[in-house]
Amino acid sequence: MEYTQEDKAKKLVEEQENSQPLSNSNKQSSIGGPILDDSAVKKPWEKTNDQISLQNNIGWLTIPLEDLPTYGMFYPEGTEIVIRAASSAEIRHWSSIQSNIFNLDDMLNYILERCVVIKFPGGQHSSWKDIKEVDRFYLIIAVREFTFIKGENQLQVKISENKKISVTKDMISYVNFDERLMRYYDSITRSINLKFKTGEQLIIHMPCVGVTSWIKNYITRKRQNQERYDESFADYASFLIKDWRGLTDNIYDEFVMDYNSWSIDKLSMMSTIIDLFKDSINPIISYEDEGGAELTVPLNFLGGFKSLFLISDPFGKLA
Repeated sequence: MEYTQEDKAKKLVEEQENSQPLSNSNKQSSIGGPILDDSAVKKPWEKTNDQISLQNNIGWLTIPLEDLPTYGMFYPEGTEIVIRAASSAEIRHWSSIQSNIFNLDDMLNYILERCVVIKFPGGQHSSWKDIKEVDRFYLIIAVREFTFIKGENQLQVKISENKKISVTKDMISYVNFDERLMRYYDSITRSINLKFKTGEQLIIHMPCVGVTSWIKNYITRKRQNQERYDESFADYASFLIKDWRGLTDNIYDEFVMDYNSWSIDKLSMMSTIIDLFKDSINPIISYEDEGGAELTVPLNFLGGFKSLFLISDPFGKLA
């Protein structure tokens, strides 16, 4: 039996109401070819037209939407996502990453832009910027596994003073959506649709990379120019602005003006939703010990985030 996205949403709510933890740990791993040379890298649109499915392209691996942390519920139904292995040039560029969180964010987007392709149905314009923020890291790990198919660069975490384990994308629990929100999931708008008794409405969008990147740049620019901006709205903006396309300062200001007219009920709900999301997004790694017991550790890779595409212990490669 093939489930619709609405069925999946209902199933998700039922599972959480029954206190059954949602986890990606039982998903099968999908990995593919080795590191590619720049000359071998072609994007799907360079080889096919828009009428041909992305999964027909050699060197690109289809990522099932139901495997994503969002379960694909916040993308248009019929969306396709494919990935390819990172090229040697991209790994060289990755090696320049610094510990600064803004640099890390840019580098994650650098890999996303070059190695992940998303295609909306019906010829709708799509871009890597449409990837949801909570799905981004899962896709980066998927690209990493597709790049190092022979296990030449294992991603590891330390679980005790003298023991470490190798980690795959399906061992990581990325997010657990709160049932109080998911019961208001709207399969038509692909969003959370909250309707108040007063007649007010609050539509919550799952933040996408394009919108969050625009807001980050907006805040940086305002601070550099010592210009004032509404800091409280900036905390909510990525959940309220659906699309990065055509987003300008003027359009952003219109959202701010609307926000300034909100009732206390609506403001209270928005504040609660932000708290719920902060609590739900807490990546942890699940593994089994020697006795078969399932344990968890925080997401903290040996070698830091650089080790996603670099060897965490290069001295171990010496003769």
